[in-house]
Amino acid sequence: MTGARRATLLSIPVVFSLIVYWPGLWTWFQQDDFAWLGLHLELSKPSGWLHALLTPMAQGTIRLWSERLFFLVFHAVFGLDALPFRIAVFATLGLNLALVGDIAWRMTRSQAAMVLAPLVWAANPALGVPMSWTSSYNQILCVTFLAGALCCFLRYVETGSRRWYLAQWIVFVLGFGALELNVVYPGLALAWALCCARHRIVSTLPMFAVSGVYTLAHSWISPKPASGPYAMHWDLSMPETLGRYAITAFGGSRLAELPQAKEWATFGQASAWLLAGAVIGFLGWSLWRRRFRDSFGVLWFLTLIAPVVPLRDHFSDYYLTAPAVGLGLLAAGAWASATRVASRALVAAAACVYAGTSAPVGRAIAEFHYDRSRKVEDLVMGVQAAGRIHRGKTILLTGVGTDLFWSGVHDKPFRLLGLHDVWLAPGAEENIRAFPELGSVSDFVFPAGPALRITEKRQAVVYAAGGERLRNITGTWLALARLRWKPGPASRVDAGHPAFADQLGSGWYDLESGYRWMADRAVVWLGGPGQPGQQIHIKGFYPEEGLAGGPLRLTVRIEGIPAGNSAVEKPGAFEFRFALPPATVGRARLEVELELSRVFVDPKDGRRLGAAFGILEIR
Repeated sequence: MTGARRATLLSIPVVFSLIVYWPGLWTWFQQDDFAWLGLHLELSKPSGWLHALLTPMAQGTIRLWSERLFFLVFHAVFGLDALPFRIAVFATLGLNLALVGDIAWRMTRSQAAMVLAPLVWAANPALGVPMSWTSSYNQILCVTFLAGALCCFLRYVETGSRRWYLAQWIVFVLGFGALELNVVYPGLALAWALCCARHRIVSTLPMFAVSGVYTLAHSWISPKPASGPYAMHWDLSMPETLGRYAITAFGGSRLAELPQAKEWATFGQASAWLLAGAVIGFLGWSLWRRRFRDSFGVLWFLTLIAPVVPLRDHFSDYYLTAPAVGLGLLAAGAWASATRVASRALVAAAACVYAGTSAPVGRAIAEFHYDRSRKVEDLVMGVQAAGRIHRGKTILLTGVGTDLFWSGVHDKPFRLLGLHDVWLAPGAEENIRAFPELGSVSDFVFPAGPALRITEKRQAVVYAAGGERLRNITGTWLALARLRWKPGPASRVDAGHPAFADQLGSGWYDLESGYRWMADRAVVWLGGPGQPGQQIHIKGFYPEEGLAGGPLRLTVRIEGIPAGNSAVEKPGAFEFRFALPPATVGRARLEVELELSRVFVDPKDGRRLGAAFGILEIR
């Protein structure tokens, strides 16, 4: 087969992918994208590059290629223009389709199977998220390294050339920078050797040692949590989780989620089970006929889904992105095994049912992310325009609902534009559903009393979100706010914001770039608790030079009553919580006294510095 013919045939799944995921090419940034886009802000700090590239983040991950360097380099070149990011994702998908087609060709020597395998994979709805959310690029890039390494191994099996064996090793090792799932690649190579090239089994074994070392190192750097959604459950729930993933891999089970396809919901559910039954039947037939090569796709699926099966409480469809390649290879094997017109017609019919019930789901997911990202873009760009108009003023936002908050506010996109004084207006949180495991909505809400004061002084403006353009509603909001709130002390004070200066007593230094230093003792006044059982939350920062003499203690007194003390043992950010004395319940204002057991002298100006703050809040 000539290179031109191969390219022509492989263009079919590429065009199909463009048609299905076209909205994903035009999505803007959302959710975690803003956290990764903010990595460049770390570069100006001491050891900034080291922190940005190698500090574990997002459940302890270190993904150099798919997250760190990808966002750093593309942001440096293209800024907040999302299209180049999306083109890179689609280009990587095109490469992956070619690699999957190459594996299918070497597995079957069938041109039809070479096209069918990437087509089936591209139709899987698991691709909907990574093809429309840039932070999920790791799922697509991981397939590049897995399929690329296996292609090199297959060439090594065919030719015996050591350069292909070495190339496999290089691609395999580099794959750890894309996604932790790369650790299972030796299992893929061993599965192929067992099915098709048993004389090469030994050559796959050294890679298991590398994966073992990586797993131990990763577990040491970032231990798995014992509770929460990312806790591993090695119990009888695993077969059930595996079964859920197996059925979900056939996208028809999700047709019920599409409003325009509700009449097809029953058919979709039935088709998923029928296709799963067909896979089991084909697997049994292949094993009986000893056609192990044609059933390699099942081993691919099981090998790649295995690492997430213990995550009982974090079931995510996009985890199927890489395992779903196995469905494509399975379809290729089934086509190659079908030597009669009737049997090939059955394979073709099954593929059409699968694509017809799966691709619409993938398309709907891409459209959802496109629509949401455009709302986020409207908000962020609108705030940027407001910042230009009202330089130096606080911007308060209303009309931000649950989805817009968690996708477009929570990860602090405004700091990427140099805007650090953007908040939700008081009361806006009432329209936002709380997800405590993701963070606190209250951290983004400007307290009512100070908001009323600075708006009356024309130091703040209020804008309403919810359309293509933000609307300035400062006058209307202020009139309603005067009826609802009084300009009393806030129960949440940001010591680094000038609006709260009148709630700070003795012991504080002048404001410095979003934070404020205290001496050895400082006083702050907070609005009192509305109900029993509330606590005072304190967030601050302590520098490394202050700990030269060892740990120190922070003591808190409320209305002269000791509330507790905690040790500051390591430099950096700290957060403490103390119970409020029962006698403070119902008071309109509380005097909170902070005292540190030791200070250090700033060599630049001779100030006696305690700690920097930070947030002080009663909730």
